[in-house]
Amino acid sequence: MLNWIAVRHLPLDQDLSELTRFLEHRGLPFRVSEEDGQQVVAVQDPQLVEPLGQLVDGFLRGEVQLPAEDSAMEQTEPQPRGIPFWMTPITLVLILLSGVGALLIYTETGQVWAMWFLLLDVAPDLRSFMSLNETLAGGQVWRLVTPAFLHFGLFHFLFNSLWMWDFGRRLELGLGKGWYVLFFVITAIAANLTQYFWEASPWFGGMSGVVYALLGFLWIRQQLAPHPLFAVPASIIGFMLFWLVLCMTGIVDQFIDGSVANAAHLGGLIAGMILGAVSGILARGKRTDSITL
Repeated sequence: MLNWIAVRHLPLDQDLSELTRFLEHRGLPFRVSEEDGQQVVAVQDPQLVEPLGQLVDGFLRGEVQLPAEDSAMEQTEPQPRGIPFWMTPITLVLILLSGVGALLIYTETGQVWAMWFLLLDVAPDLRSFMSLNETLAGGQVWRLVTPAFLHFGLFHFLFNSLWMWDFGRRLELGLGKGWYVLFFVITAIAANLTQYFWEASPWFGGMSGVVYALLGFLWIRQQLAPHPLFAVPASIIGFMLFWLVLCMTGIVDQFIDGSVANAAHLGGLIAGMILGAVSGILARGKRTDSITL
């Protein structure tokens, strides 16, 4: 027998027909049953409890507008587009910080502050950088993460922010905010260190390493333990991998100021794939444990 986890208890006279149609068309595993004079919305996957509960609450308050039945049927892949922005505050904050990092690059005063975002600390002569060991020994461990917020140009910022909004919200809703923050920290560090050790220079930045980590996670996790929120169309995955290879050829560098941090992309992708594999294996184990004889 499968175990069901109660998400919300609602009055019997509450009309949930629109909500149930919406969930059914997106392939979300749920059920609505009557228990002790109430309607009980329940799921089997523990990772769906929080996002579905928030969706139900928003629907009841009239804050979530569900698409009509015909448009819902046309959409084959579940997407987080109808979820209000306030349900994914971590992703929003990461994008806003990226915007701040982009602004720092283009003002004289901001460039002074931007030096605190680079991976390495500036040496006393103000002409070179401290080593990584010296920087970390000085307690400036935040520098392992902060290069992700620096962006060099409007296109750089917009490209990364659009993918963060799509991919990042999926993880924030599916994994929960705490695990999502941990994912960001781990993959940002992995991408930044990969780029540094590849070129031995602190002059880089951007959220694209984390974007590719998100892609890698969603790609592998969906193969091992499918989840409606993690279903990304194969065409999107193909495009992102094509873009990764195209950037590595150096062609894109001819049309931008500076160069693409290719090592950060690759380091982030590999880190995300590893975390996606771990998450998928753990999710499959939980589902197996939920089946009782």
